[in-house]
Amino acid sequence: MYENLTVLGMARKAMDWVAQRQEVLSENIANINSPGYLPSDLKDLDFKNVLHTVAQPAVLPTQTDARHIVPKLQDPNVVQTIKKDYESSPDGNAVVLEEQMEKLGTSKAMYDQVTALFQKNVSLLRTAITGR
Repeated sequence: MYENLTVLGMARKAMDWVAQRQEVLSENIANINSPGYLPSDLKDLDFKNVLHTVAQPAVLPTQTDARHIVPKLQDPNVVQTIKKDYESSPDGNAVVLEEQMEKLGTSKAMYDQVTALFQKNVSLLRTAITGR
């Protein structure tokens, strides 16, 4: 029902994006001591394209034999960060904790903004329906 309302649909997509970004950033922080690990991040959320995006079902590999390995699928929105040599530790790990924490803070701020927008729109709908 709410998906048909443009603002609420956009808020839902933004919240989904923030949740997915939190997963990617937490994986980066979890691998801060993994040799050769390159951090990843999501492509920026483009609100111009959010309205025009049509959800298409993903094509997933099927395991037809127990001996087959099911690959971990990479989300097309996840971009691996390429760091210069001087930005990496001697073991090749390019995760900078301060950078990841800053991105987490930015994601939380966006989540708070989207939550406030969602609550305000639900309040407006409630007022329109009940007249109070």
